[in-house]
Order: sequence, then C-alpha cells, then structure tokens
Amino acid sequence: MILWEDKEGIYKEIERLQKSQLSDFYRTKFNKNTTNKLSLLDLPLLSRAELIETQPDKRLFVTDEEVVFIGYTSGSTSSTPLVSYFSAVDNYFFNPSLDTGIKRPLIIYPPLNKNFSYSFIQQCRQAPQPVTPIFGDYQNLPNSSIIANTTKVDAIYATPTIAENIHKYIDTYYDAKKIRLLALSSETLTKTKRKTLEKCYPKAFIANLYASSEIGQFILFPCKHMLKEGIEEFHFLSSALLGLELINNELIVTYALNKAFPLIRYKTGDFFEIARESCQCGLPGATLKWYGRENVDRIRTHGFEIHIEDIDRFFSTVPVRIGDDYQIHFYNDETHPEQIRIEIEINDKKNNNQQQEILGRLLRDTFVNSFMLSQNMSLTQAIDKHIISTVSVVFVDTFSHKTEKNRKIVNNIK
Repeated sequence: MILWEDKEGIYKEIERLQKSQLSDFYRTKFNKNTTNKLSLLDLPLLSRAELIETQPDKRLFVTDEEVVFIGYTSGSTSSTPLVSYFSAVDNYFFNPSLDTGIKRPLIIYPPLNKNFSYSFIQQCRQAPQPVTPIFGDYQNLPNSSIIANTTKVDAIYATPTIAENIHKYIDTYYDAKKIRLLALSSETLTKTKRKTLEKCYPKAFIANLYASSEIGQFILFPCKHMLKEGIEEFHFLSSALLGLELINNELIVTYALNKAFPLIRYKTGDFFEIARESCQCGLPGATLKWYGRENVDRIRTHGFEIHIEDIDRFFSTVPVRIGDDYQIHFYNDETHPEQIRIEIEINDKKNNNQQQEILGRLLRDTFVNSFMLSQNMSLTQAIDKHIISTVSVVFVDTFSHKTEKNRKIVNNIK
C-alpha cells in the first residue's frame, strides 16, 4: 500500500542515480529488474543486508568532498554496524519543538549525541520555532541533570529507558515539572512505560518519534492534537520523503534528501498499521500505529506470538520490582530442537546469591503460572504440550545480547 508518492521527485532521482558515474549500485540493481518503469511499485526493494554487504564507498553518489559526516547503527554483540555516508541537506523539514513552544531540549539520545548532532543542530535552528539543543551525556545522567538545571531545559530527547532512568536525578538537581516535552525514540514505548513516564513528568507531552540511522532523521511524529489527547499514532513527514509504503505492514521508505546515498524502497524491518485515514489536525495522509519490530518487539513461533507489551505488563505486576533490568531469550532446546527453551536474564547487582535464588524461583513460578502465550494457551499448557521445554531465570552482570537500545526480547531460534 502506497501512503505517499512524489512521482516527479522519484523520476528525477532515479534518472540521477542511473546516470551517476560515481557508483553503479542502483544502476546494476535497477537493470536486473527494470530499466524504463519508474513508478514506485515497479522498482526493486532494498534490504539492510544489501547495504551491509556493499562497502560504503561503493554506494556513494557524491564526491568525497561533499560528504559532511558519517553515521552508523549501533550494532550488537552479534551483528555488524551499518555505516552510512551523509551529504549536506538544505532543509530537513522537521520541527524539533513539535509545536509545543519548548526552547531548550536536553539531548540524551545516543544517535543524536554520537552520529547526528551535526544535522540535528541545523534542524533546530531552521525550524519554524527555533530551539537550542543542550547536548548532555546519556552515560552520566547525574551530570546531565546538573546541566539541565544550569541551562533551564524544558524538554528531553531520549529513549524511554533513559528518560525513566534520569528522572531521579532530574528530581534531585532540577525539577521534573519543568519538563514540558519528552521526545522519545529507538525503543518501543509500551503502555506500561508511558504510564510510568507520565507519573515521572506530570507536565510533559509525551511524543513518540520514528527515525533510523540509515535515514538519518525523524520521519514519523505526532501532531499537537495527538500530544494533547494522548493519541499513540504518527503522521509521516511527507516533505522529507519521496515515497512511503506498507508492505505486509512493514514500513518501506524512499528518501533522497541525503544525496550521498538515497534510499529507494528501503525495507526498514519496522512494522506499522493504518490507524486512521485522516487526523482532525488537517495534516495530509493516513496516521500510523506502531506494531513492532520482528524478533525484537514480537516473536512468532509454534502458532503463538509473544509481544513486548505483554512482557512489559507482566514485569510491572510481579511482587519484586525488576524495572528494565531483564532480557528474555528464546532458544531451541538442545535435546529436543523442536521445542523452545526460555531463559530470563536478570541484571541484578544488589542481591546476594541466596536472595537471587529466592527471587529467581519467585519470578519463574509467577511467569509460568500466569503468562499467556495467546488467548487460548497459557505458558503452563505449552509446557504440558511439550511446545516449551523449560523456563529458567539466570542472574547476569551484563546481558548476553548488548546494544545501546534496551532490547527486552531476543530470538535465538533457528
């Protein structure tokens, strides 16, 4: 389903890419599939794997002198970072204040602190309501809170986890009631997490944003009406896009503001649903609702689906507060590969071995006895039917799957 298409813009960009003498990446790709058909649906899809397999210099469509910065995905203990080159952009069309009137956002959001501070400063200054970003340190939250007090920030750009973790320091060194906007991205903002943040920052609008390091900017955002009403939906930033699609609910992006490497029908791996055909704010196009990332926010296997919303809800109700200090791994059972083994990792440095043993038994028993894999199947039933072999709880100093994003579900099933 095409949500947005700039046909003239697509035609001009495809023509530029086909004629480029700097890279034949797209010319080769297009020739394998189509040479003359230039409508969006006739063009081949682009995968993350193709980008990782191709050395960045081999997919560079501007001269070296025109590259203004280089960004990369965070990667993980088991994946390779994806490196992307970026050229200058005249206008990103994103308004960092989201029409809330904020002036000084504290930036403790890893992609903006590490890779995209250059372009985000430009976005802040060229916006209809210019703002002054204050770049803190997401690895030193007490210090960032002191900076917040010194500069009198009125907004925070962060991941949901970082926004929650800094709250106690904001309360100590500043005042959480002075924060009028939380702009959050990179992690799923579950209903449980949203309620927690609403209590932490009672005066703040909570905005869920969408971006990726490959794109290099925010392209999905809530309007002021959504913020006021607490509507958990997105508008798309049509001015910054040549095309936007949903294919089997996966978001497909065509983005060409970055002339160094435009993304033509890029498969983001992120899933959305159409929420409404229009919004009363008057912005054009349908609104979207977050559905999750495959094998990150939801796992489908053996006829059931486990979603991060359900996991987060469970851990918010257990007798002992775990917070975000958990990671659930799904494995093939070594003895019976057709069955699934579940291992819950708890990052706990407060309790001794005896306390951990008691806590582990409590968590394991509560999870097995109360968690539902689907409307018709409990975890206990799945164990009885030999779908799930074992459920165990282990205590770790660091999670076995490490990324800067707080990943709760890890699919190791082969």
